[in-house]
Amino acid sequence: MICEAPVSGLSRLMRQTLIALTAFFTACAAGQDGLDALHADIVSDYPTVSHVSVAAAPLTSDTIFLDIREPEEFAVSHIPGAVRVSMDAGPADVLAMLGDVSGKRVVAYCSVGRRSSIFAEIMQDTLLSEGAASVANLEGGVFGWHAQSRPLENEKGRTDVVHPYDEIWKRYVPRQDAVSYTPVELR
Repeated sequence: MICEAPVSGLSRLMRQTLIALTAFFTACAAGQDGLDALHADIVSDYPTVSHVSVAAAPLTSDTIFLDIREPEEFAVSHIPGAVRVSMDAGPADVLAMLGDVSGKRVVAYCSVGRRSSIFAEIMQDTLLSEGAASVANLEGGVFGWHAQSRPLENEKGRTDVVHPYDEIWKRYVPRQDAVSYTPVELR
């Protein structure tokens, strides 16, 4: 029997992690096909979250990119100007990091979109109530961004590599020639 007690943030995260693992073990395609299949699962699992394609996510001053990956992933590369936010950050912490979100489009991303969808689902009401114009998950995550050769940077400047998370998730990186687990110098 499953207990239907109120779900705390941590319990919700644990539940969502189990869902992500289940989706992972049922997905078999790799590269862009795999990203497309994963995204279809993510949309189904998070029906209250808006999703924005890479093409519709402009690098403009009215868009805030939130990187929901681990520090090591962010250090290898991230979308220019992105703010790294921990999955464990509470609403007050996120708002303190971002400052005024009035009129801004907030786009959360991670490797493929699962962690960022969880984050967007948890944070969207708070961000919208603070004046954000919209809150969305980036379709395909940074792997989808990377696949379309959109700009990435790290502390050294522009880079064309992406952190593959681990050897299992690496199969979802369409550009296998441009992966790294550690930051690399400008190419």
